[in-house]
Amino acid sequence: MMEKVIIIGGGIGGLAMANCLQLQGIDFELYEQAPRLTEVGAGIGMSKSALDILEKIGVSEKVHRAGSFIKYACVKDRNLSLIRELPVELDSICIHRARLVEILGENIPSAKVKLGKRIKSIDQGSGVVKVLFADETSASANCVVVADGINSAIRNQIFPDIKIRYADQIIWRGLTKINLPAYYDNRFVEIWDNRKRFLFVPMDKEHIFWLAVQKGKPGGKDDLAIIKNDLFRDFADFSPLVKDLIKNSENFIRNDLADLGGQPRKWSSGNIAFIGDAIHATTPNLAQGACQAIEDAYALAACLKKHAHDLPKAFSTYQALRQEKAMLVVNTSWRLGQMAHTANPFLQYLFKKFWRFAPDSLFKKQEKVINDLSYTEKIN
Repeated sequence: MMEKVIIIGGGIGGLAMANCLQLQGIDFELYEQAPRLTEVGAGIGMSKSALDILEKIGVSEKVHRAGSFIKYACVKDRNLSLIRELPVELDSICIHRARLVEILGENIPSAKVKLGKRIKSIDQGSGVVKVLFADETSASANCVVVADGINSAIRNQIFPDIKIRYADQIIWRGLTKINLPAYYDNRFVEIWDNRKRFLFVPMDKEHIFWLAVQKGKPGGKDDLAIIKNDLFRDFADFSPLVKDLIKNSENFIRNDLADLGGQPRKWSSGNIAFIGDAIHATTPNLAQGACQAIEDAYALAACLKKHAHDLPKAFSTYQALRQEKAMLVVNTSWRLGQMAHTANPFLQYLFKKFWRFAPDSLFKKQEKVINDLSYTEKIN
């Protein structure tokens, strides 16, 4: 019987898991190594599938108020000449990562959240998983859900063959307080040119979220004193609007783009299951990382409810329901990122032609597939 679930990780995936377990009436405790629940980052996209789940757990109104709906997706060249514009037919929102974490955290009892708990070891036997923390305290349960991200120490222990795959691309994220022309209200704009990308979208009533991507090897660091000038130089041939967005930003977050590859893998071991980036991390080219973690949480919680007396069945059903879509996102996002930064001039030419002339039906089909939640009906 499902007595209690331990959740490792207090990011978006872990908090979504807590909320979905609460929805199913399953007891849980969440452990996070940081001293408080927060998220490093800037904006994040929430597509309709994730928004529908957030509605089920009772937080959608707060998310709607805190974010900005996206009505159009635009691809432009470096001079902001339009290559393609598509209406976003299904609900999509841009919201600050930290605000989403706050909303999810507010929806669960504070007594269920244990902060400052860094994992030292995890062992399972006789149907019980014991988690030992660095402060020498411990916790035990018959089910553990791991949601500690792409660098998951628990995944590295249990599945050491799953390696991080670097895209050889660097992303910078930032927030800007700037007044844009009304045309940009509710528009997601992505500029592709010269093997570089720059994206911006309204995030709330005050802020514009932007990101910049270009080729680069992993492991580098920025000099914070000159990062703004470095980005000015790297995107000097882009529209003056790009420079204004960079100029009016105070903080810059740099990451190496990476995923966990597209090879088949198990999503669980014994009484331990993984969700989100901890088992199928994706590059952000489809803005689906957090959305897929939220879908994982909903599906796994429902499977744990249905198969409360058969944990292996719950885990296998969860993976069977989720892996096809999750890996589709991983592989599609990877290919999109590689094509956008190809050094081959002919492929660059074909890529732009594709975005200009591909039929609308192709993009609508992808939007529908990514937002499809019909698989959840198989759980009930």
